[in-house]
Amino acid sequence: MNRPMTLLPPGLSGGARIAHAGTGRWLALALLLTTWIGALDYFSGYELRLGSLYLLPIALATWKAGRHAGLSIAAAACLCWLFSFSSSHGYARPELFYWDGLVMVGVFVVFVILLTRLRLALHRADERFVRVLDEMHAAVYVVDPHSGRILYANRRLAEMIGAEPNMLGAADLPQYLTVGDGHDRRGAPYPSQGFSSEERRDPASGRWYLVQFGPIPWQDTSAVTLIVVTDISDRRHAQFLRRENRDMLYRTSRLSALTEATSALAHEINQPLMAIASYNDACLRLLASETMDRAELVHAIKKSHGQAIRAGNIVTRMRDFVRSKHPQPVLCELNAIVREAIELMEARIEDHCVVVNVVLGEDLPPILADRFLLEQVVVNLLENAVDAMRPLVQARRRLTVSTGRQPAGVITVSISDNGEGIPAAIDKHLYTPFRSTKPQGLGLGLSICRSVVEAHGGHLWHDPNPGGGTIFHFTIAAEDE
Repeated sequence: MNRPMTLLPPGLSGGARIAHAGTGRWLALALLLTTWIGALDYFSGYELRLGSLYLLPIALATWKAGRHAGLSIAAAACLCWLFSFSSSHGYARPELFYWDGLVMVGVFVVFVILLTRLRLALHRADERFVRVLDEMHAAVYVVDPHSGRILYANRRLAEMIGAEPNMLGAADLPQYLTVGDGHDRRGAPYPSQGFSSEERRDPASGRWYLVQFGPIPWQDTSAVTLIVVTDISDRRHAQFLRRENRDMLYRTSRLSALTEATSALAHEINQPLMAIASYNDACLRLLASETMDRAELVHAIKKSHGQAIRAGNIVTRMRDFVRSKHPQPVLCELNAIVREAIELMEARIEDHCVVVNVVLGEDLPPILADRFLLEQVVVNLLENAVDAMRPLVQARRRLTVSTGRQPAGVITVSISDNGEGIPAAIDKHLYTPFRSTKPQGLGLGLSICRSVVEAHGGHLWHDPNPGGGTIFHFTIAAEDE
């Protein structure tokens, strides 16, 4: 009985690429067929014209044993043909006998040559296929799911497990490769349809492999299991390094966020502290005056108290904002927020002799916003405007604050100064943290302002002032009435 053809690379079979079983039996069968055809032709008196049947044993010998075997059977067929046409079965004209014999010999030889070339072409195709598989980085082998016999294995499998796979069965392979979760796959059936994959670890070397397996048709159309084993140790190591780098980056970002939060808190709390200092100075001057105005003293103390409460609120709100808590929106009037921000900056504005022009839109709809955070935005923008006009003489310092409703259903706040403007070198990075136009600035004010405005669904931007300086705008969505 014919055994299935086994493909094995040189490293596993000593150089035999394609092994054919039962060559001697095929030759004996071909010779027997040739003799039987010759006898049948002889006893039929050439009436059946059976000469073409000699092609069957010739093809069998050529395909199973090669060109020389095919030519040998062809020679035997010619002898049988000559014997069948003895004197009692001769041709009427002798030249026809020789011509018929010459044609038959030519046909047999050409048939053997063509069949040999076809066999050689298929053999070389198999060689190319096996060579490609041998050069693969992955181990590839085919297992008979019924007997557990390895039908084919490439060179990489021998290198990977350090043993000859043709000396092993499929049940012996799991001792080299253990399933990634630690369970042995020994005895587990391979899937009957579709491909599966799992990661396994070699406990001896510690290397990891991706094992993919599934059914494929084999030579006799029976289903066998194709298994591809790829070394993924380097990939897993790279994944481990990426996780380590990601964790390190996360820790670094947390530290950076903490640093930014600390700097932002110092930046924001500096405003009420300076206001408290200004009001306390006013209180000291009033107390030192011989004609102390008690009402003014009480007013200054109340202002200082209000700024102290505001400093505490800044600490609380900044902590919540750093923790990414959402704003606490309430219905409020934007014009009222702008007025309160100007009032908070009153002492600073007076100290720098800045003339403020306030143009507030009428009948503006209410907005849904965190009143405190929005007030901080206006205060920061006012402070930046005042600082931008320091190089100017006092008589030229003009600050304009305006509000208005836009057709898109949003309210715009604009704060303009007539200072020297923003240098082009930092204009593109103006909202980047720690990039400041001030010599002593932290570069956090505008970054915080943009975050607050965007948290309210608005937008913050700036334009050059046609008369010199800069205009900052931000929008807030109006609530439907």
